[in-house]
Amino acid sequence: MNHETAVSNAKDFADRILAPAARQNDKEARFSAEAIAALGPAGLLGVMLPAEVGGAGLGPRTLAAVVANLCGSRCISRDGYLMHVCATATIASARRGAAVAQTLKDISAGKHLSTLAFSEAGSRSHFWAPVSRAKRNAAGVHLVLQEIMGDQRGHAQSYVVSALSPEGKSPTESTL
Repeated sequence: MNHETAVSNAKDFADRILAPAARQNDKEARFSAEAIAALGPAGLLGVMLPAEVGGAGLGPRTLAAVVANLCGSRCISRDGYLMHVCATATIASARRGAAVAQTLKDISAGKHLSTLAFSEAGSRSHFWAPVSRAKRNAAGVHLVLQEIMGDQRGHAQSYVVSALSPEGKSPTESTL
């Protein structure tokens, strides 16, 4: 996929899928799982992921044009789509073990929605000062999460979270 194809797919997607349901979804403040599911076959969930994991390997210019075509209704919020793209970029920057590689392939194939989960109750939306905490246990580390807020809560297959480090003493001693 190139820039022109991605932008054309986004425009077609917005006209065919988003526009007909926009008014009702906006009225009901409804998250459209159907619209999200349709993003995958349109090739838009992995638009910035590298080609070696099945993504389009396109950059910020394309992303900006795709977002401009998709935003404007609760069918798919601009912030929700950007949160997915930012979360996938974070996952793509992780060490490539089997689980990460498979997740990236699933995102590129349109089978996996991810999101940033940085807005949590008690943090006042200050993602750099998380309320959630990573704690060590015999198996490694587990997360004690506060309530996560956002459009995609309960709809995403993965969440990129920021949490206070296990040994962290201040809110700015966090980890992803």
